[in-house]
Amino acid sequence: MKFEVIKFEPSSVKMLARLEPNFNHKCTAFAGSINSLMTLCGWGVVFANVKEFSSNSHIVIQRSNIEYLFPIEKNFIAECNLDNKHDIKKLQYTFNKFNRARIKLNVYCKDENKLLSKFEGQYVVFS
Repeated sequence: MKFEVIKFEPSSVKMLARLEPNFNHKCTAFAGSINSLMTLCGWGVVFANVKEFSSNSHIVIQRSNIEYLFPIEKNFIAECNLDNKHDIKKLQYTFNKFNRARIKLNVYCKDENKLLSKFEGQYVVFS
């Protein structure tokens, strides 16, 4: 898949996928690669935040939904921005109290400025 991390911060993770290793028989991006990139991008935001308050926790995706809006015909970028810091504070509070917590994140896949797919994932953190 050869994904590249462009940005990795607690507030935002941005990743690039090149089309060549991720295309299907129609020479467009393989849906599994798009989904994997977007799942990993959201996971990265959770990881970047959780490492601040727990060094031995696990992060898994519990549920996800993806909408493919257009075929992807060239390199593509996924980005997850943590828009609400309250979500992380709630995650930390719940994790500290119950040793597990959930957070929902949105990830967007773009080609230059065109929105190509939307992803919502619910991630679970547990010890």
